Amino acid sequence: MTSVNEGNDSPEFFNFDGMSSPLKNEKEDIKEKKKFNLKLIKIISVVLLSIIILIILCVVIFNLVNKEKECESGFFLPEDDSKLGCQPCSIKNCDKCSGQKESNICTSCISNYFPFQENNILKKCYPCDIGEDDKCLTCDEGFNKCSACNIGYKLENGKCIVNYSFKAIYFADPSKNKRVSLTSINYQGKIKEIIIEGNKIDSTNYYYDDFNFGEHTVYILLDNNSITKNMFSFNSNIKEISFSSLFNNIEIESMESMFYGCTILTSIDFTNFKIKNVKELNKMFYGCTSLININISNIDISKVTNMDTMFKGCENLVNIEFPNIKTDKLETIEEIFSGCSSLKSLDLSNFDTKQVSSFRSLFNGCKKLISLNIYNFDAKKVIYMNNMFKDCYSLISLDLSNFETNNLKQMNNIFTGCSKLTSINLSRFKTNQIEYLHEIFKDCSSLISLDLSNFNTENVINMSQMFFGCSSLNSINLSSFNTKKVSTLSSMFEGCSSLISIDLSNVLIDSISNINNLFYRCSNLIYIDISSYSFSSNTIPKLFDENIPSEGTAILKDENAKNKIKIQIPNWKFIYKS
Repeated sequence: MTSVNEGNDSPEFFNFDGMSSPLKNEKEDIKEKKKFNLKLIKIISVVLLSIIILIILCVVIFNLVNKEKECESGFFLPEDDSKLGCQPCSIKNCDKCSGQKESNICTSCISNYFPFQENNILKKCYPCDIGEDDKCLTCDEGFNKCSACNIGYKLENGKCIVNYSFKAIYFADPSKNKRVSLTSINYQGKIKEIIIEGNKIDSTNYYYDDFNFGEHTVYILLDNNSITKNMFSFNSNIKEISFSSLFNNIEIESMESMFYGCTILTSIDFTNFKIKNVKELNKMFYGCTSLININISNIDISKVTNMDTMFKGCENLVNIEFPNIKTDKLETIEEIFSGCSSLKSLDLSNFDTKQVSSFRSLFNGCKKLISLNIYNFDAKKVIYMNNMFKDCYSLISLDLSNFETNNLKQMNNIFTGCSKLTSINLSRFKTNQIEYLHEIFKDCSSLISLDLSNFNTENVINMSQMFFGCSSLNSINLSSFNTKKVSTLSSMFEGCSSLISIDLSNVLIDSISNINNLFYRCSNLIYIDISSYSFSSNTIPKLFDENIPSEGTAILKDENAKNKIKIQIPNWKFIYKS
């Protein structure tokens, strides 16, 4: 029997390892090609993107370069040498020109000018009209006649006639207030035309809702230009106002509260506002906290009777220009400059005050006021002077030597806070009707001496804190003081740290009920004469504090007085007045 493998070699099997090796290599090659292709695609993408960015940058740079080459009106880039930059056109009032530096040709004139041509070449630019600037927009060539007018004017027979009462710049912030008030209620219904940014709107629309954020120019034409009382009062959107010639030479009786509370108003142009017969200017600029300069030199104030609180609260106002006109009809000017904390100087030499009855709070709070001319003020009819110069911190000198105060009844706090005043002449003051003298020199810390020997105080009931805080005061004459009606002298000399001696023998009398703190903080006081006071009350007044010198001399009425105050000044020498 023959074996199966007989005559043959050993059986041949498939070599799987030898067969799988080329298949595996082929797969890896495919993977590598895919990776390479992906990398190539990425590289191409980056290159293409870079080219696109480069193109965009080139466009931007090109636009910027071209933009830089654009010249403003009246200038051009010379064709022969653009490196020179923008050069002025040869012809005056030319808007656009072109050509070479030395031989440029004007192609158009600026607004309000017309071109004059010879042989089809523009030779000169002539003004379209004679009068206000920019009222004529375009005009007929060769003729001095307007063919179109600017906003606020109307065309009549080749002339541009003013057609607005006032122009105002309104500031809008829709995020805070969507509605902008164009008027005050005082002249609603008096408006004939409203133009906003060149577009007419309904003249009965007193509020405008379509303002974007920022400033907007508005022209308003009124039916009757005499409507001025409360005209813009409490309008918190008006930033600038200028009046047209329609307000020239018209009669207006009252401008009361005209700009009251216009808190963002920074500029008012009264150049064309030439009115007459006005009588009331009270509260005119009250609360205009953003106004810096006011020029009312064109306003005839010769018939004005009332200027109460005219500039009150104008805290940023630094300059006021008044007309050179006498004010002999003026009757009241209370608080006219009160709160004008930025004013540095005032010349009121033209103010005629012979009819005025009150100077109350006239300059109250004028903290930066250094120079003040009121030498010609007539005070004969004045009844009230309380707070007149209160908190005039910077006022160094004050001439009141011509003040005759025949009818004066109130002057409390008149100089309170005048910390730089070194002297005050009150020699012609008549004070026989005054009841209150409290705090009149309070915190006048630079006052060195005071002569009040002419003061008649027979009707005064309150002298408390009269010299409070007068830390430089070392001499005072009160020899004429009559205190029979006075009820309180509390803190009268408190803080008078330079006062060395004081004679109150005619001042401090038994009828005065309150003399507490009379000499508090008088750290250099070593001599007092209070010999008219008996200290009869069971309550011992607290006259001194721990700042009083440990040694000094007190002139007293008797032993009882000594026993009452010795505990306060135990080491002082006591002398009884015989």
